[in-house]
Amino acid sequence: MVKLSSLLLIMLVSGCTTWPTSGDNPYSEPDVDQWHELEHHDFELQLLATRGAKLCLPGQYMKLANLHDKAGQEHKAGFTDDADITLLEYQTQFAKIQRQMDWLEHHTECLDTRYSEIQLRDQFLLLMRVDNQFAFNRAKLLPDYQNALRRAASILKRQDHWQLELTGHTDTIGTEQSNYQLGMRRADTVRRFLIEQGVDSHQIAIFSAGERESYEDPNSRTERLSNRKVEARVLVDHHTRAPHRVYSLSDWHAVKEQLSPGSL
Repeated sequence: MVKLSSLLLIMLVSGCTTWPTSGDNPYSEPDVDQWHELEHHDFELQLLATRGAKLCLPGQYMKLANLHDKAGQEHKAGFTDDADITLLEYQTQFAKIQRQMDWLEHHTECLDTRYSEIQLRDQFLLLMRVDNQFAFNRAKLLPDYQNALRRAASILKRQDHWQLELTGHTDTIGTEQSNYQLGMRRADTVRRFLIEQGVDSHQIAIFSAGERESYEDPNSRTERLSNRKVEARVLVDHHTRAPHRVYSLSDWHAVKEQLSPGSL
């Protein structure tokens, strides 16, 4: 009887050592790359909604959104393999709806391209203006800026008639010549990153303003940080498939007042 009690005690103690401690997650470690992919696809859904997918293709859009939600739930539960399979289904459905949107945009009047394009432009420029782009005397992209540029690239790739001008800026520390060179390196870093994300290199031109446009209080670290940036300007070339896109987006609010309903 004593031996049996001792054996039960040993089994109980050894068994308890294998249980998760209080607060531990019994599931596998979260897949960070998969989480970033889900975040990117969430942004894709926002872009499709901006273009008018919820109005013109409601069934297909809902199916895509449901696949995204399902993959997100599987990811949270730790079922990363299942989430990968669902994400593959999502990507197939996304490619299909993109083709349908392209056809609708250029063959029907379902999509209000006047509205969606100006909205996409504003969203794109907001992403390009995020804070904390570069560290002092550095041309390396800071993490939050990289994430914003990935999203901006998703917009730019779909707008192949946009031309992007990138101008690098610096604070006023250092010589004018060294700051001019640093501004150019920063603009070139952003250009190369966008190209890595799939943007056509011919869409991007780079310039440097160096410290010339930087006005700051020498005692203000915030102002100096805000001057370490790359500014973006969007120009619009003639789009052969959509003549209504001839106009510069910067002039859109003035141009649209002059358009009659039958002119598009």
